[in-house]
Amino acid sequence: MLDKKFSALSALYAANVIDGGRTIDEVPAIIRPQVQEILDDSKKEDAAPQA
Repeated sequence: MLDKKFSALSALYAANVIDGGRTIDEVPAIIRPQVQEILDDSKKEDAAPQA
């Protein structure tokens, strides 16, 4: 995720979704695609085996 650029607001909303404070449907539509991409990347990183 660190090799991509996202707005700070998108990152904050993604963190809030991950923590359970919001759902993706509660994220403003204008930044929802960016937040969804952050969430997808986060899931991939969690699923990857740790070296």
